[in-house]
Amino acid sequence: MTGAFGPGEAGGHADGSHVRGGLPSSSLSALRGPAVRRLLALRQEQKLTIRHVRLMAQSLEVTERTVWWWLAAAERDESAAAEPGARAQSKDRFSVTPEVRRLLALWKGNVAAVHRDLIARAARGEGEPPPSIPTLHRAIQRDLTPRERAGLAGGERAARKHDVFLARPRGWRNQVWEIDHMQAPVLVDVDGRARRPWITWFTDCATNAVTGVAVTPGDPSRESVLAALRSAVLREEPYGPFGGVPEKVWVAVARISCLGR
Repeated sequence: MTGAFGPGEAGGHADGSHVRGGLPSSSLSALRGPAVRRLLALRQEQKLTIRHVRLMAQSLEVTERTVWWWLAAAERDESAAAEPGARAQSKDRFSVTPEVRRLLALWKGNVAAVHRDLIARAARGEGEPPPSIPTLHRAIQRDLTPRERAGLAGGERAARKHDVFLARPRGWRNQVWEIDHMQAPVLVDVDGRARRPWITWFTDCATNAVTGVAVTPGDPSRESVLAALRSAVLREEPYGPFGGVPEKVWVAVARISCLGR
């Protein structure tokens, strides 16, 4: 139980979302279902104790009474174990549709503009009348993640601010490194042409130190990753003092696509 429900390490999120016990509230909510199902299994095995309930309550930052309520509801209705504590969903509750997503992207996250557009479409007979603006706001907050909302409003650059880079639990030096790359916001002369260079780097998760870096005039490639890795592993001059051999390397697969093969 300790491994399943232990409190997370303290940490922040770039998206500014509310963080409790090192995890955003959305993540804690997502853990409720697996936790309640685990407690149900323990009860069926006649192994459930107050300590289990207390540990779960502390980990999810709710009261022990709340955990008992979730457990009782799940015993009455197995479907309640999927989303403990969630309000019963009305069939008439408005949910974000693909059309609303498209309009959010068109209007760069402006909910009022999306609402006006939906009203105009309904007047032309192109859809159902939209809900009120507060209802539309609640649906967007409930159905879309912070990353999705930021991406629809500001594009991929805004969405990337909500990624989990360097949000790992803190360990020890050279336990885990992360690799990432970005295009520098400067122009340099490359064979008579102005180009924006790419920077590839390795970061030690425990110390946040940059262990190795490579700057290339073109798009990131296997060669640029290997060059950054070489500068991270070597510690003799002109490299170091940070570096060495990591136990693990976290790779953002969607970004470091050159490592995929």
